[in-house]
Amino acid sequence: MPTDTTSHDPLAQRLAEATAGEYDILQELGRGGMATVFLAHDRALDRRVAIKVMAPQLLAVEGMAERFVQEARVAAALAHPHIIPIYAVKRAGDLLYFVMKYVAGRSLDVVLAHAGPLTVPQLRAILTQVGAALDAAHRRGIIHRDIKPANILLDEHGDAVVADFGIARLAEQPGRTQVGQTVGTPAYMSPEQCGGETLTGAADQYSLGVVAYELLTGAPPFTGDSLMQVVWKMVHEPFVSLETARPDCAGSIASAVHGMLARRADERWPSVADAVQALPALTLGPQDPVRQSLMRLATAPLVSGSLPATSDRTAVMPAPEAYAIALPMPAGTMTIDDAIDVQALVRTHDGAPVDHVEVCWSSSDPGVAKVTAAGRVTAIGTGRAEVTAALADGDGGPASSATMTVTVTRAGVRQLAITPRLSSVEVGDRIALTVDTGESRGLIADPRLVAWRTSDPSVAQIDNQGCLHVRGEGNVEVIARTGGAEARMPVRATRAVIAAVAVRAPAPRLSIGERMRFDAAPANTKGHPLDGLDVRWEVSDPGIAAISPDGVLTALKSGQVLVAARVGGKVGTTKINVDAAPIPSPVHRGSAAVISRPSSATIRV
Repeated sequence: MPTDTTSHDPLAQRLAEATAGEYDILQELGRGGMATVFLAHDRALDRRVAIKVMAPQLLAVEGMAERFVQEARVAAALAHPHIIPIYAVKRAGDLLYFVMKYVAGRSLDVVLAHAGPLTVPQLRAILTQVGAALDAAHRRGIIHRDIKPANILLDEHGDAVVADFGIARLAEQPGRTQVGQTVGTPAYMSPEQCGGETLTGAADQYSLGVVAYELLTGAPPFTGDSLMQVVWKMVHEPFVSLETARPDCAGSIASAVHGMLARRADERWPSVADAVQALPALTLGPQDPVRQSLMRLATAPLVSGSLPATSDRTAVMPAPEAYAIALPMPAGTMTIDDAIDVQALVRTHDGAPVDHVEVCWSSSDPGVAKVTAAGRVTAIGTGRAEVTAALADGDGGPASSATMTVTVTRAGVRQLAITPRLSSVEVGDRIALTVDTGESRGLIADPRLVAWRTSDPSVAQIDNQGCLHVRGEGNVEVIARTGGAEARMPVRATRAVIAAVAVRAPAPRLSIGERMRFDAAPANTKGHPLDGLDVRWEVSDPGIAAISPDGVLTALKSGQVLVAARVGGKVGTTKINVDAAPIPSPVHRGSAAVISRPSSATIRV
């Protein structure tokens, strides 16, 4: 949990001086040997951000500053919903820091410590999201190298996001000197990483397998007091199978995780995406009960030191009279004399809604916003106030509480503009939009207070975070409303120009008689993926292998064949070797079983 130490912490005070006018340093979020993370308020965009500051004494260590900046550059290059985005990298004297998105939630190590092992659906949902993030990084040639529960966060929406690319390595630069080549956390490092070998995405896959095993059983498969103890067990001792450690995880779950934990990199799944698909993957809708349970794990107050238990095999559930409380939004903007009724959402720790529970309301500054015993908030004067709803647990213990920040201004938003201004876009484009309030800049306390829509969803759709997805040709208006003001931006969507086609295969080779399914990923001139396009599949030598219209290759005789995907006027290719005899592989995921597994052809977006 965040701790307010800024008034007594010299590092926080120095950071506050270095960022004066840009950021308000609010409180410390976490501290490690290399860096400290602070919660801050971005004045220009009026949003909360996290600022990671490198320990000043480490600047004198050769290569440390470069590695710290590399973390920001690597993460900033990965635009993915399950990777924490980086906003800026800055240096002020002996302070080196970067600004990133603030994730309101908890890391998985905190969840494990307070709630115990997860349910199988919760695990599948988390691995689906983390696997997608790592797969995106691996496609860019980037290896995380330190996947562990502490570096995976659950946000307030129940989504998992990957943090800390601080020791990430660009796989396409094997000759580059690295600081601390075997840096990582011993219990989660792959055998090849422990041995200082050249790493591939299979190393992250192993680490993710360790995380999966721990999320299900409560402990990693191999533990020890030192790197050498962990490595010795990793090489000489088998781990306790999931079927034994967690009987409800038999079948595909155990097979998928065991495959990720194979000692040799070439014995694991061909990619993280293949490993996750074998679970099988689980995608959650907004109201899915599994998502709701993950949201509670991320946001429920630590009443009496524990979160809601996730499995009846790990902890005794809190008494039914122990409640958790939440407010409908973390922040809001009001004008003087405005009044709103705020309803607290009270639930038991198993997620059931509770009515007729007494809630105690308070305001940190009644001169800015006062609140009645019924939760009616009235704006009195300009400024900010914290409105808190609290209740005690059934035993009279510590109060469970929730807080929202109320910003009071003299007037509502007077003018509103959508940025960046777009005159024309291309089918397939995905563009992040925001609003500019002009004179009343800073009035919007939370991006979710902006209501977005388009005049024609068949041409373009926009989500509640302002991400515009162009789906078809035509004219469309993008509309934003907030603070009583509305902005409209007319946009012309033109036909997509296919700039490139990428072809992906599950493996680089197969044996005679085996089949393999390919997928094609066309992209427009801006590199945005295109979906719904027709793909024509071809092979350079039909005598070696034949390919069906939906991209399934059948090996006929030994040799090498070039597989091509033609989309519009662009062609993508990849080489495949056909072997005369099957390639030996572990029983739990033989190559024929993986390659021949039926699935539908897809165009990745």
